[in-house]
Amino acid sequence: MDENLSHCQVCHHEARGKRHYGAVVCRACAAFFRRAVSSKKPKTCCKKKNKCEFLKDGFFTCKYCRLQKCFRVGMTSENFQFDRDGYQVARCNARKIPPSMDTFCGRSNLIVFQAPSPSDSNLKPYINLQFLMDQVSKILVEGPSTTLTSTTKLGKLALSLQGIQEKTRIPDPTKIDVYGREDALRQMEYDILSVTRWLTHFEDFQLLPQGLQTKMLQGIWHIWWKLERVAYTARKIKAKIESGEIPENLDRDSLIFEWEPERIDLSWCSKYTTRELKFFVDIPTEIRLDTLTRAMIQLSPTDTELSFMLGQLCFHYVGKRFQGEILQVTDRFHQILADDLHDYYVNQMKQPYYITRLQSMMNINNLIQQEMFKNKARKELAIVFDMFHLDVSHPEMFIEV
Repeated sequence: MDENLSHCQVCHHEARGKRHYGAVVCRACAAFFRRAVSSKKPKTCCKKKNKCEFLKDGFFTCKYCRLQKCFRVGMTSENFQFDRDGYQVARCNARKIPPSMDTFCGRSNLIVFQAPSPSDSNLKPYINLQFLMDQVSKILVEGPSTTLTSTTKLGKLALSLQGIQEKTRIPDPTKIDVYGREDALRQMEYDILSVTRWLTHFEDFQLLPQGLQTKMLQGIWHIWWKLERVAYTARKIKAKIESGEIPENLDRDSLIFEWEPERIDLSWCSKYTTRELKFFVDIPTEIRLDTLTRAMIQLSPTDTELSFMLGQLCFHYVGKRFQGEILQVTDRFHQILADDLHDYYVNQMKQPYYITRLQSMMNINNLIQQEMFKNKARKELAIVFDMFHLDVSHPEMFIEV
């Protein structure tokens, strides 16, 4: 083979007679030329004023001079071919995919075709909860409004719970045409104040600093009512089954009651309809005989057992959420409630073997926690898509709602 075709014209290494980019060069010099020409970095000039010496073993001390020698032997960038690598082809194909309606509008395709156009105004309705928080502070400072007599702290919570259960009501659709802003705010006020009064009957909670009490209340009130309303619903369904109003052998997940979504007005806090919001937020518009409700009906907890379930669920949740000092406090509360529950079973109920009922109670609490965890991702989507058009004075009360 001709000597000129067997060695690289740039570094004089073996080239096997192959041409790369217009000259007989080795693969190393071809790769260098492609990188150097394609690079977007500015080309630095030779520090020795283009008088670099090329070593015989093909090592170049100056990239600039090596590139200039490539040009002198006839190499050109006209034959460069791009977008031939596998990963680049995939990226190129991705660019060719036409944008979908949801990516074009910046809103989920689940709501984009029905959602109203974004408002030009940045003004949002504002709800001032300062008066409510002042009431909460007053209740925490003054303590329990009535004196309850019981040998245990859990017993006092059970007696306090009885008063709340007597006043608990589910909105009656025959008496309310549209469940709107005033009804929702009135219900929220009742929920928060009721949980606050219930906690004042827990002596160890009363010993905490007021700032710590308020912070714990922020994470307790909504999950407290989630469990209490399941218990309330179970009591009502069981009563109707015993009276014959509802068949005893209903299928699993049977529909017991349904609110018409059109009768729930959420225009005061969102631009979307109730049906659209139900995908993102847990809006109870129906009552079903689901796994959670069936478990509660089968358990039929006493006031003491339900108070223990409420305390265990709420203190576990708030301790896990805030950690630190609150976690230490809630661990201590757990021990107090567990000791009182044991005393209740052994001394009052004369039932020292209560592991089966305790397992049923923990199973119900676990189901509620699983449901809340499952709904958390959807709530985050609601925030991302700016589903709610509302400002409140104390947003920390609704972080997990």
